[in-house]
Amino acid sequence: MRLTVLQKELCVWFIFFTVLACMGIFYIEHTPNDHPGIIRLHVVANSDSPEDQLLKLAVRDRIIEMMEGKENIEDARSYIDSHLGEFEAVAEDLIRERGFDYPVSARRKVTFIPEKSYEDLTLPAGNYEALRVILGRGDGQNWWCVIFPQLCLVGERDEKCCDAEGQKIVLKSKIKEIMKKRFDLAES
Repeated sequence: MRLTVLQKELCVWFIFFTVLACMGIFYIEHTPNDHPGIIRLHVVANSDSPEDQLLKLAVRDRIIEMMEGKENIEDARSYIDSHLGEFEAVAEDLIRERGFDYPVSARRKVTFIPEKSYEDLTLPAGNYEALRVILGRGDGQNWWCVIFPQLCLVGERDEKCCDAEGQKIVLKSKIKEIMKKRFDLAES
């Protein structure tokens, strides 16, 4: 069977767009990490309702607890990869305890994170390795921090981020000072 000129053109365009889509998927899945040695936590709320925002913070607190005591980046990565199901189960339990029923997905990947300031420490925008936890639709405000090395902070100026009782959390850390020096030197 002979193909018409139109059929040949359609085949060429189909192949072109297929290759282009594959290249885009490959790039997304193989995004370079601009900041090796750091793992961020990204929790995305189901919505911006007050209940979903408090739930997001409760999930954040539980994950931070689970990540405590990781000695090096390899231990942290290994723990995250082997406990993705547990992160999801913990979040799902918290969701059910509050009378909601929506799914959770947890994944470790390199993702773009905007510039974020914690008091006097500013982490530049860029691609970071992150544990990303999406609650339900993931349409709500999100929360970022550094889970390795342990540096999850909520600054005094960030009115939206409080613990479950509504108290502002301010943590001081030697790790924060080291990271500040590292990023200050990188900018010089």
